[in-house]
Amino acid sequence: MELDVEPESSDEKKMKSETVHRLYDPEGNIVGVRNFPTDKMESEGTKKIIEIAGPIFDAILNGKILIVDELDAKLHPFLTRKIIGLFMDKGINTRGAQLIFATHDTNLLNIRYLRRDQIWFTEKDKSDSTDLYSLVEFRDDAGNKVRNDRNIEKDYINGRYGAIPFMS
Repeated sequence: MELDVEPESSDEKKMKSETVHRLYDPEGNIVGVRNFPTDKMESEGTKKIIEIAGPIFDAILNGKILIVDELDAKLHPFLTRKIIGLFMDKGINTRGAQLIFATHDTNLLNIRYLRRDQIWFTEKDKSDSTDLYSLVEFRDDAGNKVRNDRNIEKDYINGRYGAIPFMS
């Protein structure tokens, strides 16, 4: 990707990005490259990852908190997990940056990707007020916390933790 800064006026600068794609011959050999304007030639997912890459790396390199609404929107689920993994990896995230995000991707409700204390739910009540609560607040009938071997995604889909939209 290349960035080109063009002044729009004396006080403003506009950034244009281009992605670079390889060109191949019929045998699969690279024969050149071609630049594409990102805003016209790339998928919405590619555009999103370009847009959030700077804030992600800024947060990790400087130990900041990054808040993203619908992190998973327009991104492949593997890419979303990779982004979360950057923040979870103590070898990469050496300054303790935090990622706070909203998602509708139930695949992320898994102890392999997030700890129980990192999973929070929101649920609107009948007056449209929103309650925020953690997975660690849930107990079974015996008073035990949610075990690590539970299928949290399945339990969520089945309504065990609430936070399911009201449908009428």
